[in-house]
Amino acid sequence: VVMFEKEVRELNSTWAYKYDLDQFASKDHWRIMKEHPHVGDCEDYALTLLWLICDKSMLKFWWKLFTFQAQIRRVITKNNVGHAVLRYGDAWADNWTRKFVNWEEMEALGHKKDGLHYWPLTVAIKLLIAKFSKKKK
Repeated sequence: VVMFEKEVRELNSTWAYKYDLDQFASKDHWRIMKEHPHVGDCEDYALTLLWLICDKSMLKFWWKLFTFQAQIRRVITKNNVGHAVLRYGDAWADNWTRKFVNWEEMEALGHKKDGLHYWPLTVAIKLLIAKFSKKKK
């Protein structure tokens, strides 16, 4: 699945994984990484990729989520832990693939659908909570 190559390349070129606990002293800290370097975890990767796809427009970002053209989905990894991925149409992307793939390729990595996707209001609440929490010193 070849989609949004420019946006994927932009994110991947400056992205590094870092646990929320190490970065924010919080187990769950969702944010859109709007500045380089992009340092975050799986939710941050999925949210930032969607924001880039939407031409860095929050209006388009929320439109895609509220019309279910895009979703932040929870999957269970082969390590039996929760993991956030971006579903855009029939394509999927996460910080493991670092590109858009079909669901079969996600399954080949050991991902299993959890049946849960984060509703747009849940995404909004998680982003707001993170926005008003303090960054670890």
